[in-house]
Amino acid sequence: MSMKMLTILQIAGILALYLGVSVALPGIVLHRIFRGTRLSARLMAYFMCGNFYMINLVFLLQLLHISYGPTLILGTLVPLGAAAVCRFRENFSVSIERGTRRLRLILEGETGIRTQLYRSGKRLSSGLLGERMSSRWPDVILTLGVLALVCYLYGTNVINVYGYCASDIVVHHYWINEMGNNNLFAAGIYPFGFHNVIYYLHAVAGIPTYVLLRVFCLVQTIMIHMMLLFFLRAVCQSRYAPYAGTFLYLAGGFFSSGTYARYGSSLPQEFGMLFLFPSAYFAISFFQERNPDCRTEEKGKKRFFRFGRNLTMFAISVSMTLAVHFYDAIVAAVFCAGIAVGFCFRCFRWRYLRRIMLAGMAGVLLAVLPMAAAYMMGTPLQGSLYWGMSVMSTEEGEDEETEEAGQTAESMSEDLLEKAGSSLEHRLQATVDKIKIYVAGNNAETGWFLLGSTGAVLLLGIVWYIGRRTEYGGILVSVGTFLVLMILMQSYADWGIPQLIEISRCSIYVAYGFALAWGLSLDGIVFLLFRERKAIHLGSLAALAGVCAAVAVTGMKTPLKLGAQETNDAIICMSNILRENQDGETWTICSANDERQMMRDYGNHYELIDFLRGMEELESDTVLTVPTKTVYFFVEKVPIFAEEKDLGRRISREGAGRALPDGREISSIYAEDARWVVMSRMYFWAQAFRRLYPNEMEVYYESEDFVCYRVRQNEYSLYNFAIDYGYNGTG
Repeated sequence: MSMKMLTILQIAGILALYLGVSVALPGIVLHRIFRGTRLSARLMAYFMCGNFYMINLVFLLQLLHISYGPTLILGTLVPLGAAAVCRFRENFSVSIERGTRRLRLILEGETGIRTQLYRSGKRLSSGLLGERMSSRWPDVILTLGVLALVCYLYGTNVINVYGYCASDIVVHHYWINEMGNNNLFAAGIYPFGFHNVIYYLHAVAGIPTYVLLRVFCLVQTIMIHMMLLFFLRAVCQSRYAPYAGTFLYLAGGFFSSGTYARYGSSLPQEFGMLFLFPSAYFAISFFQERNPDCRTEEKGKKRFFRFGRNLTMFAISVSMTLAVHFYDAIVAAVFCAGIAVGFCFRCFRWRYLRRIMLAGMAGVLLAVLPMAAAYMMGTPLQGSLYWGMSVMSTEEGEDEETEEAGQTAESMSEDLLEKAGSSLEHRLQATVDKIKIYVAGNNAETGWFLLGSTGAVLLLGIVWYIGRRTEYGGILVSVGTFLVLMILMQSYADWGIPQLIEISRCSIYVAYGFALAWGLSLDGIVFLLFRERKAIHLGSLAALAGVCAAVAVTGMKTPLKLGAQETNDAIICMSNILRENQDGETWTICSANDERQMMRDYGNHYELIDFLRGMEELESDTVLTVPTKTVYFFVEKVPIFAEEKDLGRRISREGAGRALPDGREISSIYAEDARWVVMSRMYFWAQAFRRLYPNEMEVYYESEDFVCYRVRQNEYSLYNFAIDYGYNGTG
């Protein structure tokens, strides 16, 4: 099986597993509670509850030091068992009899198998093609189209590039690996929601962590766009405007690459984006209800139940944002501020205000409780938390990951930079320029279009206020206010305010928020023009067609292309090694890549720089051994990063003749041509060792740019790898 096909199957399996745990199981347990709500709202609620339970189950078992596959599976089945007991405790025998009726009819000979299959197929086809389901097929087709487009734009890179596309994934990988030893917060207390989910999938299903971190980025990117679509479906009046807003965000080619490049990597911040819009939706749903104190009549009880349900889901969603990444929690708080403005006619009434505040505080408490428990047990804070606080005190807080945007920002005229902050006019100009540079790809027209869409959604909200549709107008004003606050947050330094979120990271959320503005603006206009329900849907369908045509004319976004931290050949080679070495024999990989964390639970790892230093000062008594039955050596004929640094070098004798870089381990060979030197030396060492042991040293895998050598040895009579290969101690 090719690596591409294997990757596709891995993505499909992981997506099915994640949705099964986070949506399907909560749906089975909670379907009665959320009966009667819109499908999109129900799916968001199931997704929130599933992730909330998964993350906190891992927290609980980790803090008790009993977190293993069997305990996680048992903990997952507990809610299902409880729901089954509650449902069937009174009519269990009746349910069993009803469920086995068809089987009994077949066994007793009253009906045949073919007849039962025919009846089941007829019932299934009538359900799928019946009157109720036929009305949903346009939504099914459009949703599948969104999924296909996400897979095309973001899945192409995952299928073609096998290594990690962000350097900090290695650190997260280490933290997740330590959870396998019940060592929670291995490097200090940090929001661990993302890590808990990856660990859960690894421990329950036995999927290697490196596979999850390779492909989960596509899974979470799919869900990021689904949460956007579900939110719009839940708040829009028309049927197709949500798809127009989602499609414009997904396919429009006018955003800066920095606003979506991180979707190509499995990272906590992007995972936390899954919970932003659901938290906003449940807050909005709370404010859309009336008379929260009525409990007397049956109808009043139902209203009170809806209030409690919305507040509970709001608390859960808030806790999820804080449990995954502080940036997501900050953005969720900004959205809540926007909702407070949009629903000011209810928010500041004490009966509403006290409930929403208590729910928000409960959400924060739920997220902080596991971290507080670990802190009281003696675990210190993780260093990046202090780094995050230092970012808030910097003037710009620019993220090095968006180098393109940073270079563009540096090219701004010195006059503007000197004048920024000196007056209101210049501060506003600096704010507009941030949008143009970091969000609109330095395109002035696109920048003004983005800002205009913010004004449009605010204006439409005011129009609907005047039209006495205050709940709907409140949604539009809430989204518009949220965008205004996020745009200002991107330029806090220009206003003399501490930068809460790095500018480039903030642009990701700003672009994501514009999708809401587009979807709701189209919805508001269509709703304003057409009041009759069928006409509204036709009008929104025309708007969707217009958006598709506009994207086709202006240019569609091209599939994301990112470089990895190691070669495809190295990942292919390691995958084959893991597959072949399942008989308990010991083995070691010697490389300069991230394999240390990838294969930590399966084999051993030796850094090439340490290996070469072991024979640098070669003496008659120098001994360099690797105490495993098999040893693999990964050598890059064309060192990675060479193209990035404009070196374009292949391994050569010139490189081998240079001095080894200073420092130790992997970090020492990322600078300049250090990797070229290390790989050149390893290649010529391998050639020299093969001449000494031609039968024992074999080529395990080779391509034009990469080669892996394998040495089999007797563990009781190890080879001495310290040989004179002609470049020891040179340079």
